[in-house]
Amino acid sequence: MQCAQIRLALSALADREEPGTDRADVDAHLAGCAECRTWHAAAAEATDAARAAQRPAAHVPDLTEQVLAAIAADTAARRRPRFALTRGATRAHPPSRAGDAAGWTGFLHAGVLRWAVGISAVAQLLLALPALFAEPGTADVALHTGREMASFDVAVAIGFLFVAGRPAWARALVPVAVALAGCLLLTSSIDVVDGAAQLSHELNHLLAGVQAALVWLLARTDRTPTAPEPLPRQV
Repeated sequence: MQCAQIRLALSALADREEPGTDRADVDAHLAGCAECRTWHAAAAEATDAARAAQRPAAHVPDLTEQVLAAIAADTAARRRPRFALTRGATRAHPPSRAGDAAGWTGFLHAGVLRWAVGISAVAQLLLALPALFAEPGTADVALHTGREMASFDVAVAIGFLFVAGRPAWARALVPVAVALAGCLLLTSSIDVVDGAAQLSHELNHLLAGVQAALVWLLARTDRTPTAPEPLPRQV
């Protein structure tokens, strides 16, 4: 019997069909033909693999409810106060009176600074407005220079007034205030030492230094709160 007929019979048997050949003849041929035995083994492996691929997948449990419950528990945990580990147990930190006192102190401190910045701005305006609207009577160059300086002082004073009303803007004005105070104090010191100016005439520049310090302190007290750190996820 030829190998082709035997292999057709083996394929039919693998597919659970009638082989069309006596089973005894098939077995006898396999016993004496090494090539057909090898082919039969490979065909059997391929058939088993194909049947395994066609088997229905294992049932996957529905974890939707468990996932939603875990998300809800995590959200609730984030809304609860922070916990600190103490000797293996968790205890919530109740709000302390010291923290409340510190908050009120900071609020009052910021309020005082805002008033101080506003008062210094008004004082600067009162000093600058007479020079801005000075009557002609001096040299045109000196009058023009004085009005230019007064215009600058008025602009800076208005900036300080806005900062007093909106402390969040204090940080933006700190570099301007510090640079202005530094330049005025440096040039005034040089002019006084050289005799080009009298000390009494330069004392009004101390106001710029005071304003710079006040704005810097106000910028430090008015800070945007950072987002709380996320709590560790529950396992």
